[in-house]
Amino acid sequence: MTDTLPEVPLSEADPATRVIYERIMDATGVGSPALIYRHFAVHPGLLDWVWQMAGPELESGRITGHALEAVAATPLATLPPVSLADMRATGIDEAAHRTIDGMLATYNRMNPVNLSLITAIRNLISGDEIPAARHEPLADIPPPPPATAYRLPAPLALSEMPDTVRQMVLAMSAATPSPGTQVIPTLYRHLAIWPDFLMALAPGLLGAIESGEVGARMADLNAAMRPLIDDVTHRARTRNLPAPPLDDPAAMVRTLDAFLFTIPQLVVVGTALRAAIPHHEG
Repeated sequence: MTDTLPEVPLSEADPATRVIYERIMDATGVGSPALIYRHFAVHPGLLDWVWQMAGPELESGRITGHALEAVAATPLATLPPVSLADMRATGIDEAAHRTIDGMLATYNRMNPVNLSLITAIRNLISGDEIPAARHEPLADIPPPPPATAYRLPAPLALSEMPDTVRQMVLAMSAATPSPGTQVIPTLYRHLAIWPDFLMALAPGLLGAIESGEVGARMADLNAAMRPLIDDVTHRARTRNLPAPPLDDPAAMVRTLDAFLFTIPQLVVVGTALRAAIPHHEG
């Protein structure tokens, strides 16, 4: 895959799509709807179908608490620490530092939630038989405090990046081969806004991926998320939604399989970056 999936950006959304985007952002405290939701919006009627399934889960706050608990139970991948001097030397001023903090907060809150929701959506679209629950239904827990919403800058398209940065983004995206369509993570496209900073981070990220450490932490995360994934899948099944409005459900399942490989990697990478990069003070 040489560029990102087709999507409807927030800035180009029609009023009905924008309402769902806004509700996703309000419910999760993030500043941008995730790429997969922007991709759903390309298919007429699909985002509305997804919202009927995912909206009650998101707006209750219930799955956010369970998802963040699973992440907290997952050991961190180790990346080389980044100093404030390193950040300033690679073009990260005060404003950029605040934006990066907001970006990591956005990704690290939404990606774990998406892991459970997208698995349930994938199962409903595929029509596969969902195994009987392997656990007792999860108890309701208080939702976490609302997150500060950050309005993030638009991520760069591959075509907007310098050649060396584009090749690095492609290398990081492909370092753990996807079982389906290769997804170019929006996290990397956002980091590419600061090319020198991304290029300084890249060797540590690639090293952690190629050594197998990121893969091991992905396995830990998937195991910790399993009870929530099963719970959300079974709750979605009880809603008895109509068939999804798709001409080619199998193609969408292939896309979702790729996301369900990429999202755990981004949870591991995002939390590792948060541990390695100093918080903005102020």
